[in-house]
Amino acid sequence: MPKRKPSEILDDLYRRIMPGFWLRLGPNFQWAAGIAVLAFIWIVSGQLWALGTASHQTGRTAQAKTDELPLVRVSLLQSTLRDATITVRGRTQALHEVDARAQVEGVVQAIHFEKGQRVRKGDILCEIQLNDRGAKTAQAQALVDQMSKELGVAQELFKEGFRSKTQMAAAQANYEQAKAVLSAANVALANTKIRAPYDGIVDERYVDVGDYMRAGDKCEMVIAPEPFLAVGAVSEEDVGKLKVGDPATATLITGETVEGKIHFVADRADQATRTFRLEVELPNPDAKLRDGVSADIQIPVRQVKAIRISPAILVLDDQGAIGVRAIIDSRVHFFPVKIVADSPGGMWISGLPDRVTVITVGQQFVNEGERVRARVDVAGRLS
Repeated sequence: MPKRKPSEILDDLYRRIMPGFWLRLGPNFQWAAGIAVLAFIWIVSGQLWALGTASHQTGRTAQAKTDELPLVRVSLLQSTLRDATITVRGRTQALHEVDARAQVEGVVQAIHFEKGQRVRKGDILCEIQLNDRGAKTAQAQALVDQMSKELGVAQELFKEGFRSKTQMAAAQANYEQAKAVLSAANVALANTKIRAPYDGIVDERYVDVGDYMRAGDKCEMVIAPEPFLAVGAVSEEDVGKLKVGDPATATLITGETVEGKIHFVADRADQATRTFRLEVELPNPDAKLRDGVSADIQIPVRQVKAIRISPAILVLDDQGAIGVRAIIDSRVHFFPVKIVADSPGGMWISGLPDRVTVITVGQQFVNEGERVRARVDVAGRLS
């Protein structure tokens, strides 16, 4: 069998592969159709490549834009029921304190109690020298005795008709006058001893033995240890929420916490500060409380839904309102809040949704409505 040429082999293969309708076409039509098919394939492949390139570029652009968004750290917080508390800055104050003063003049003869000592009602704090007061009292007593006898004689004589009603009245008047003189002498004598007005503690001593005191001069100050007060000033906004008898707690700067009740709420505001005086009565059975110690007075007023935050995440908006910034649908939203209570573990605020994603880091560098990237804080801890 003679060897076939390559062109004959290709021609035979072409006739076997191509369909019959294609072979019935003339050579010119076959070339034209082939060129058209190749052109179509080239155009389609170019468009598909361009589409893939554009899609890839769009993805890279979107990723780049996402990477350019500000990164903030957030915590998911949940509200709980909490007693809304009014906190008032104040100080402790004795409910009863008095300066025991002299009612007669003279030289101090004795001081019976020093500062810090407890006294009972009626105890002698200071003694003033008697001088001639004792003699005057004895003289007045003798005059009373004499006038009493003369009155008795006058009464007997009046019964027998030897004294007139006028003489009888004169004898009675002399007797009453003598008693008045004796009473005044006894008062002057008693006033040489300055006594404690009630049970308490001597907080101040103003004189020493040998000092000269005039009427009205101070001897010692006595403070009643119980009850004590915590006093402060309440704002116009909060005064209407308080009433006498409500429970209150005073936390002293010394670390002591004392529970008491509202003793007094002023009806008239201070003209300078437009605040109202508040007094909370505190028990002090052991006399541990001291006058003038700074205290925070907390008064629960009602229960509200509140969230505990760190004060560090609070911000101000353009109008000066205090609040926090949170994330809603990847955008920043400002929530104005109200402080419910302040505690060592954080600040309790109201005005937020029951569940809210609060920005804890970066809140100062983002604005209302801005898109951000959020990263959850570790274990939701407060920053």
